[in-house]
Amino acid sequence: MKISYLKVSRKKEVIKRLELSELADMIRKGPDESKVFNVRLNYQFLKPQRMNNGQIIIDDQQHTVNLPRILFAVECMNYKEMQKGLKYNGLVVVEVNGLKTYEDAVVVRNQAARLDETVMAFLGGSGKSVKIVCRGEMFEGKELPTKEDEMRQFHKNLYETARRAYQNQFGFDIEYLEPTLERTVYMSADPEMYFNPDARPFKADTEKHDQPEPARISWESDMLMPGRTITRTYHLNWLFIVKQVLGDYFKLEDVSDEDRQMQMLMRIASLCLDQGIPLAHAQGLTLEHPILNTDPILVKNVFSSVYDVSLQADYLKKHKVKPLKSVPDETLQTMRTEMFLNANFDMRKNLMTGVAEYRYKYSEDQTFKPLTEEVRNDMTIQAREQGLKSWDQDVNRFIDSTRIEQYDPVNTWLKNLPTWDGHDYIKDLAARVPTDQPHWEKYLRYWLMGMVDQWRESDKQLTGNALTPLLIGRQGCGKTRFCKILLPEELRDYYNDKLNFKNEFDLNIALTSFALINIDEFDKTTNSQQIVLKYLLSSSDVKFRPPYGKTIKQYRRYTSFIGTTNQKQPLVDPTGSRRFVCVGIPNGKNIDFTDNINHSQLFAQVLQMVVNGERYWLEDDEITQLMKENEPYQRTVPLEEMIAETFRKPKEDEGRWWGTSEILSLFASKYTYFDAEKMSPNKLGRALNSYKFNFKHRVVNGLSEYWLKEK
Repeated sequence: MKISYLKVSRKKEVIKRLELSELADMIRKGPDESKVFNVRLNYQFLKPQRMNNGQIIIDDQQHTVNLPRILFAVECMNYKEMQKGLKYNGLVVVEVNGLKTYEDAVVVRNQAARLDETVMAFLGGSGKSVKIVCRGEMFEGKELPTKEDEMRQFHKNLYETARRAYQNQFGFDIEYLEPTLERTVYMSADPEMYFNPDARPFKADTEKHDQPEPARISWESDMLMPGRTITRTYHLNWLFIVKQVLGDYFKLEDVSDEDRQMQMLMRIASLCLDQGIPLAHAQGLTLEHPILNTDPILVKNVFSSVYDVSLQADYLKKHKVKPLKSVPDETLQTMRTEMFLNANFDMRKNLMTGVAEYRYKYSEDQTFKPLTEEVRNDMTIQAREQGLKSWDQDVNRFIDSTRIEQYDPVNTWLKNLPTWDGHDYIKDLAARVPTDQPHWEKYLRYWLMGMVDQWRESDKQLTGNALTPLLIGRQGCGKTRFCKILLPEELRDYYNDKLNFKNEFDLNIALTSFALINIDEFDKTTNSQQIVLKYLLSSSDVKFRPPYGKTIKQYRRYTSFIGTTNQKQPLVDPTGSRRFVCVGIPNGKNIDFTDNINHSQLFAQVLQMVVNGERYWLEDDEITQLMKENEPYQRTVPLEEMIAETFRKPKEDEGRWWGTSEILSLFASKYTYFDAEKMSPNKLGRALNSYKFNFKHRVVNGLSEYWLKEK
């Protein structure tokens, strides 16, 4: 079996046909190793665009990657400066691209080597991809197709089969790349590549498979309950018989105990015989029953005498076994519906979004999608097409039950983290943000630990993760983009930077549906919104009544907060400033928002610290220190705004008289920057006497007093 090796020579691309073993030696020994190393060194700085034939264009489509290319599917030759296909060889390549690190690529390559169908597995030219080569055969030992349309369909089917197999092996989705016969991959260098020329082939055909065919539910035996073995069928059928008989005979109060027991045993034995349950099962189960086994000798004799009639020829002529007659039709249909759904779909309930999700088993697309009303209807139609008497309510009842997987995306990701390697990744992350905040690294540690503990719903956490970094700097310094890369790729669906403070329901849903919320343009939040935010930050759980719900329910909070602003003094509530870590970015400096964070190791470090019981909450002295560090970022509130925030006009039977000195003392305690000694009573009086407040005023012993209600 030969492949085509495409190499540029004297500005022309020439084709050389190589045996697979020759190519394997070239990749191992690396004649192009220096070129491959140069590509890996510079690849992170490029903006590559992958074409349908596998070629990569860089530098605004002016240049390509300077490496030879390999065409695995077809043997080719140059003919009048054109490629001419000679033979389709049945080889297909599954590409795993876009891996985060070289180490990740090594892990994937080694996992691919464990499959018996892997012919070749090697690291790609970028060092962050893996190329997996497989071969295919036609079903029933037929020859590979020779007609072009059949070759292309076979190649597509082969690729989809192989891609599904490796997705199951790796446990993640592999990007679908159109499997054309002309698709190439770049030459690479990998001394530890895997090569097995005797690998087992995948089977495929030349038929079009636009939709995955639903798995058929077996109807081959009316003796079996759906999805149950013959023994389990006997047991369940016996239980339904006993339930029916006990329900009938315990109502006969005028029958003596001995007569009633005899009637029950005779009835149970007769039904077991009629429905094909063997004597050993029927008699044995009855002897184990706490009510029916009070006289074991009677049980044995009754069942023996009833089953003896089955040996008589006349009985066999008149009676036909009717299996499962005592089992309600609804029970059998429920079992068949459950079998159909489990055989054809993977389903789960996303605990963060509250939405049920599904994917077809054995489909090329292995991503989970929301289980919409339309999809549920499709499931019901498919079930009925197979002869199942399923109704919408049967399908919906199963989907909305605990029988489908309860999926927690954040904690599933945390559980699969590797062991921390000991490097301080939090320090590296803190160093990305140039700031004059003296304790930024410490606060970042606390915040990340609080975030992970919030995700894990720790018993130690009596309040929510209240600490919130607030990035303060000029527009364009990278604040928002830095926030977006804090979560790993797998969890970025649970990042949000749009919070609707005007809708209470949206706020509650946000707390339970997102792992991280960025309060973008924090300075645009009003005073009242910052008060609401102060409450949200400290809430450990979420309680609200969902739409159309009848009761208030408690939901789990996942969300931690971060904020960004261009405003140099965004804080308006002095009492809430202890919840924010104001991180000022000096003018002229930018945050490093390059999306190359080693999230696995970063969160492995954070998780290890949490598991070890390290403290992530602020002590009293640290709170005092943080509030002092935040003072430069505290917005100075005008006097009239202070009055409006602190007092209102009393309603009937409310309020009391306040002296000006008492009012000034309250302002001094509430607003840390307010100096009561520098505020004259006359200036305060003019503000309180403003028509917009319309407060009652009196003078007692030459001192002004105002009738007020503190908010």
